[in-house]
Amino acid sequence: MDQLLFLCIIATAFDFFLIIYSFTIPLYPKNWRNKVNKKYNNETATGITIIFVTMATCFLWIIYFYFLIFHS
Repeated sequence: MDQLLFLCIIATAFDFFLIIYSFTIPLYPKNWRNKVNKKYNNETATGITIIFVTMATCFLWIIYFYFLIFHS
């Protein structure tokens, strides 16, 4: 149970990091963003990653609270 809580906290911290990173993307120079987006498609990849990490984090918290409430 403690390991699951630790995993939930780590996933939540990573999710916060990604969200803060996505808000700071416009602060980078426009020419650098265009160069990176041509090669790696950074902004799209960041958005898709945020969606899936947030979804996984929500499922982890749901599983944790399910075990906490019904299997204690």
